[in-house]
Amino acid sequence: MTEMTARADSWEMSSAPESPFRRGLRALLRKRVAVVSMITIFVLYGAGMYTFLAEFGLDIGLQDPLRTNLSERRTVRTTDGVTESLGTFSERLQVDVGVIAELNPEVVQEFGPLGPDTVLPRNTEIVLGVDETLQPPSSRHWFGTDRNGRDLFSRAFYALRTTVIISVISVLLGNIFLGLGLGLLSGYRGGRLDALIMRLADLVLAMPGLVYLIVIVAVFRDRVTDWFRALEDATGATWLIASGVDDYVLIVFAMSLLGWAGAARFYRGQVLSLRESDFILAAETIGAGTLRVLVRHLFPGILPWFIVGFSAAMGEMAGAEVVLTWLGIGITPPTPSFGTMVSAAGGFTSLVQYPWMLLVPMLFVLPILLAFNLLGDAVNDAINPRLR
Repeated sequence: MTEMTARADSWEMSSAPESPFRRGLRALLRKRVAVVSMITIFVLYGAGMYTFLAEFGLDIGLQDPLRTNLSERRTVRTTDGVTESLGTFSERLQVDVGVIAELNPEVVQEFGPLGPDTVLPRNTEIVLGVDETLQPPSSRHWFGTDRNGRDLFSRAFYALRTTVIISVISVLLGNIFLGLGLGLLSGYRGGRLDALIMRLADLVLAMPGLVYLIVIVAVFRDRVTDWFRALEDATGATWLIASGVDDYVLIVFAMSLLGWAGAARFYRGQVLSLRESDFILAAETIGAGTLRVLVRHLFPGILPWFIVGFSAAMGEMAGAEVVLTWLGIGITPPTPSFGTMVSAAGGFTSLVQYPWMLLVPMLFVLPILLAFNLLGDAVNDAINPRLR
């Protein structure tokens, strides 16, 4: 009898209906393009987040993205009439004597083999590093160097960090906090509140977004920089402006103000189709408040469309940051950004002579945008019953 009961319970569990979320996730994972897109996003965004470890003093194996690998020259010091030896010189500048000998063949030819005890004439100029400006990809610089001799491999990783910061925070504030919140509220409450929110959205969408961004950046850039300079003076955190935090805050603020309108209108349309449903009327009948209806009943109903909109917004914000920086109203140099890398690539002549300068940012930007767009299409295919 116990065995029959166990079998009955097992049959009931196996025949229980599968939740829409699990069913959609299973359908999504069957799509190869969706899996590849998710892996691409995870790898590239993970690479950008990996650079945060350097802020905690950890060695991440990447060259400083601001370091210019240019030719360096220093002269031998003379103190109280005594000229320092080459060993003292190398210790002071942390350069091996053997490297000095390789980089200064003319000095070797004139004064003979160089060693730690070698004393060169005062004011002798020593080359400490070769000029690596505009070097093609090599074992030393995997993606080559730019016009300032900076390693493009490390700059690409740090540019990914910029993309992660801008896209994630802009979507969280503009698409989710403002767009989703106002869209749910507008569609559910209706009336004057709906009219007010939609008229504000119409005002934002009435002109090209680039115009709004230019105005916002032009008006607030100096003010934001002054605020952060005052914050540095008050807290002693002198790294804020040097790390481009002021630029991040300004661009996120501008893109969030611009991005909420389209999201709010999209989510409002989905809410309008669910507002008169039986389960919403039942929740209102038992006394559920506005917040509970929005969070517990309406949001799960539009969750599939929210995922599609979230994926599209991430790709849009990532691409917008590149375009804004390329136009000169986004992240300012020397903070690493794909927009500054594209701008530094120059015109057609530079592209022919130094193609890696443009290919490197495109190698990262295109997969990110393509992955988010393909993932959004795959999610739509998986959850839209008309496409099954």
